[in-house]
Amino acid sequence: QHAEDHSREISCVAFNCVAQNILATGSVDRTIGLWDARQLKKRVHTFLAHEGEVFSLDWSVLNETILSSAGADRRVCVWDMSRIGTKQHAEDVADGPPELLFIHAGHTSKVSDISWNANVGNEWTLASVAEDNVLQVWRMAESIYTEDAGPPGAPAIAEAGTSAV
Repeated sequence: QHAEDHSREISCVAFNCVAQNILATGSVDRTIGLWDARQLKKRVHTFLAHEGEVFSLDWSVLNETILSSAGADRRVCVWDMSRIGTKQHAEDVADGPPELLFIHAGHTSKVSDISWNANVGNEWTLASVAEDNVLQVWRMAESIYTEDAGPPGAPAIAEAGTSAV
């Protein structure tokens, strides 16, 4: 089987560590495709938030619904598949889709790679590297990913200087 659903080159691919048939593709077309390897003829979902090419994808090893993406827009986006299709309040639509959990905007250059920490107790910690040779290690605030974080639809955005390094 093969898939041809991006409008431009596919730049990265990552299989989900837990859900064995789920994979994601990132593209120069600024989108991330979610796929079921058993049915590649049709994309399961499209993630939209990047304003530039998507260079890297990484699934959380300890949270099977969590995917991160990085790209030319100097951002790392954290996505939660369990929020796909969740209804949003009208005022939250401009903030992005409900599955967009968090945006890390602390880099000043293109983000070329990302990696989740796979150790229990640090499962919400990521490392990201950019083309200006900057490595950042950061952790999302617990209020972003806990059940009582409020209605989905308004992703948290961390600007430069607010992430733990």
